[in-house]
Amino acid sequence: MGSFDLTEKNGIKYFTISSFAETGLVKHGFSTRIGGVSQGSFHSLNLGFHTGDSWESVKENRKLFVETLEITINNLVAANQVHKDNIYVAGVKDRGKGALSQDTSIPETDALITRDPEVALIAFFADCVPIMFLDPVQKVIAIAHAGWKGTVLKIAKKTVEKMAEEFGCQRENILAAIGPSIGPCHYEVDIPVIAKFQENFNRWESFIQLKDKGLKGQLNLWEANRITLLEAGLLYEHITVAEVCTFCNPHLLYSYRYDNGNTGRLAGIIMLKD
Repeated sequence: MGSFDLTEKNGIKYFTISSFAETGLVKHGFSTRIGGVSQGSFHSLNLGFHTGDSWESVKENRKLFVETLEITINNLVAANQVHKDNIYVAGVKDRGKGALSQDTSIPETDALITRDPEVALIAFFADCVPIMFLDPVQKVIAIAHAGWKGTVLKIAKKTVEKMAEEFGCQRENILAAIGPSIGPCHYEVDIPVIAKFQENFNRWESFIQLKDKGLKGQLNLWEANRITLLEAGLLYEHITVAEVCTFCNPHLLYSYRYDNGNTGRLAGIIMLKD
């Protein structure tokens, strides 16, 4: 099953995934808000250019975080995330896209895949679910951004399918990790959202707790994505779930709901070692 372990280096606090670390194949981490230079509502390690924070602060924060992970910032590849299910296979030609500017990001994409050890994949979060993937046999990595829309579209399953299609990954070999995001304790949704899950999941009752006579529900995105990964063919013991709620931990993590939209962005980064 593995775990998400909070560590600190160079004054920066971030999570690592034990099952990934044990392979020795990747550099990786999921950031917190601790250890950067941003001020005010973005305090302090805001990694999102699209938040209203100063470009200089975000650039410095990204530089600090990637250096802590022993990654070069020009190797980053980022996407313009739009809550859909487009998946992009990144290569050497894409290095630097979105690294220092939102404008150069891969357009309209919510999951990135690579097998190139010179490419570091990065994605951004502030309540939505980060899902990171590693096939230690074929040496392929991926990262997906799954808010409720991406979860309904089963972007996690589609990412696994793309890994299999492009690189011959066997599903029983793939490790996956569901990172810090808004938990069922604080994620209330209404009828239109509930209906989308009812249409797309046979087991929706296992991750939506209805209330107010069915007019609202508490949505467990962690469980919905875990079910999706199992449907995709991953082994139960190869799925790690952080079970860390962004809303419950405003001192450590950014939460869009907690801060009413005026907040920074966390990031997951993963890169194959040479």
